[in-house]
Amino acid sequence: MKMYSFLLILLFTGLVNAQESFEENVQDVESIEEVEINWFTDFKTAKAAAKKQKKPMLVYFTGSDWCKPCVKLKKDFFNTPQFAEASEDYIVVMLDIPYRDDIISLEQKKINKEMQKKLRVSKFPTLLALDHNGRERNRMERYSFPDPQYYWEFMNNNERLFGL
Repeated sequence: MKMYSFLLILLFTGLVNAQESFEENVQDVESIEEVEINWFTDFKTAKAAAKKQKKPMLVYFTGSDWCKPCVKLKKDFFNTPQFAEASEDYIVVMLDIPYRDDIISLEQKKINKEMQKKLRVSKFPTLLALDHNGRERNRMERYSFPDPQYYWEFMNNNERLFGL
C-alpha cells in the first residue's frame, strides 16, 4: 500500500510540474509580438509604388498553407525586428499561392500564378530582389531552417547591389 501511495504522489508531482512547464511555454509564445510589415499583395500595385518611390522590390513567393519551410521562414526571418527595419528600404510584396481557396481570392491566386510563371519561380519559398523597374537583380530559393543566415547574406548583397 505504501508503494502504491508513493507512486501516486510521484505521478501527481510529475503532472503538476508538466503543467507549470506548459504554462510557461504558452506565456513565452504569447509574448512574441507580430512584427508590423506593410506587405503589398498585388504585384502591379507594388511595381507602380516602386517606380514612383524609386525603391527596389523584395518579392516573396510563398505557399502559406502547404509550404512548411515558408512558415518557418516567416517566423525565423520575416517576423523579426531586423527584417522589419531592413524592409523599410524596399517595396515588399508577398505573393501567396495556397492550395486552399479561402485564403486569397481565386482571381488573386490566378494573378499570383501568372507572376510565378513570368518570374520563373519553381521552388518555395523564393525571394526575389528587383530594381524599381522590375528587373531581377538577386534571387534566394528554398529555406533550410533553423538558421536564416543565407537570407541575411542575401539582404547584405542587396544593400550593395542597390546602394542602400
